[in-house]
Amino acid sequence: MNNGVDFVLKNIEKTIKLIENNEEYNYLKAKVIREYYYLKSIKYTGNMYEYFLKFKESNHKYAKDFAFLKDFGILPNEEMADYLKDNYPEELNNFCRVEDLIVGNKYSNNEIASIFKCSNMGGMRRSKTTNSLVLIAKHTNPLYDDQWTEDGILNYTGMGTIGDQSINFGQNKTLAMSAQNNIKVYLFESYKENEYYYCGEVALCGNIYTDYEIDSDGNRRQVIKFPLKRVDGLSETIVNKEDIENSEKVKEKIVQKLSQDEIKDKIKNINPQVITKEVKSIYRERNQFISEYTKNRANGICDLCGKEAPFKDKNGNPYLESHHVITLAEGGPDVIYNTVAICPNCHRKIHILKDKKDILKLQKVILKYLLNEEDKESIEKYNELFEKNN
Repeated sequence: MNNGVDFVLKNIEKTIKLIENNEEYNYLKAKVIREYYYLKSIKYTGNMYEYFLKFKESNHKYAKDFAFLKDFGILPNEEMADYLKDNYPEELNNFCRVEDLIVGNKYSNNEIASIFKCSNMGGMRRSKTTNSLVLIAKHTNPLYDDQWTEDGILNYTGMGTIGDQSINFGQNKTLAMSAQNNIKVYLFESYKENEYYYCGEVALCGNIYTDYEIDSDGNRRQVIKFPLKRVDGLSETIVNKEDIENSEKVKEKIVQKLSQDEIKDKIKNINPQVITKEVKSIYRERNQFISEYTKNRANGICDLCGKEAPFKDKNGNPYLESHHVITLAEGGPDVIYNTVAICPNCHRKIHILKDKKDILKLQKVILKYLLNEEDKESIEKYNELFEKNN
């Protein structure tokens, strides 16, 4: 149990409510809400206690601004560490340390900063407190997208987004000298905003080298590459298929904004080796009776474009694909009042464009089928489903 964490969150929720109800304190609202979301990422009372220790001396810049809280029976940050120690002493050992992190689990940016005592910004984050260097490999920008090789090596790009990178700049030097200085290096990979897969401890496994890439200004520059391997001898971390697909969509939008020359220049530096990644995927099983009934109901005509199926399958049946108007991923049910049969072209179109006109048209097609069949039970459930989701 972490009742101390619950107490802290309720205390700051009282603060937010107080500020919202008193206009004279409204200027503090943004600061409090930012802190609230940071504190929500702390899951253990021991970590919470450690966070509030830094406020204990009342020497932080916002101490005077929040002094009024005591008048309303709300604990200010300066008193929170002592309160947790006095009231939840048995929970202070509930702590998430670096060694408690689980490879393959996802952590938030604030959790990483809290656990490693490092900054919550940047791709290379040094912490003298934990004698560590945290590396963030973000896979949402095609210009800085470091990938694993088949040999389990990640060629990590150094620090510096504009101009040639220097081995002596910032944390580039820290990483280069990490073995000699006994600094432990930890890697996280991100495919989605504020979600970071923990990949474990890594170390340099070969010679640091230079390459050429485009910087954030679109200019060709020299970059430093650090070959890294996990110290446990394993290769890359298994990630969710949906996260990979999300990062590809984000990168596609960025690439579309580049000129043809910029794209061509980037292509010059691409490793021709096909990159493979082991993923885990959530499979949502479909009922084959529902699927077959839906296709038969369409009688070879696409429910969206109204044209005949483009070809016949091996059994001589018109080829149409079953589609859920409210998708299974969105929580839609696998039932005949939520399914249509559409041609492959329309199926691709509706998943890419998500055009509301197409969705409304398919809803009307389903209702027409149900009315023709006089399926009163399905009509009633159809109305409940689409009234709730429209």
